[in-house]
Amino acid sequence: MKINKSKQKGATFISWMIVAAIGILIFSAVIKVGPSYLEYNSVRSMMDSIAAEPGIKDKNKRYVYAQVNKYININGMYTLEKAMAEQKIFKVSQLRKGNGKRLTAHYEVRKHWLGNLSYLVDFEYSVILGEKS
Repeated sequence: MKINKSKQKGATFISWMIVAAIGILIFSAVIKVGPSYLEYNSVRSMMDSIAAEPGIKDKNKRYVYAQVNKYININGMYTLEKAMAEQKIFKVSQLRKGNGKRLTAHYEVRKHWLGNLSYLVDFEYSVILGEKS
């Protein structure tokens, strides 16, 4: 019987295939979830710019909602516009102290990923109207 004195070096074909499969799963997750986070950053930017408008804290709720709709239409956030029709995403509320107002966005993104797997991402952001962030 011949004895091989050198040990195997490197990975086998099976281990390379497992690493490749894990890499493909991570890449597909990033590709699917990434746009949701980009949209959330757009929502945050939109809310910050609405809150920084001069005289916004003296405006009524209808004006604030009109500004939100204007920014959504300009930025082309169609998935958010569709979700707004189904549920109330943006809310303007009075602060407990003083006469200021708070604009809050709270929404969920539920999308199909692979096979019968889906993911759910929950976003929430709040800004005080009239203050720069």
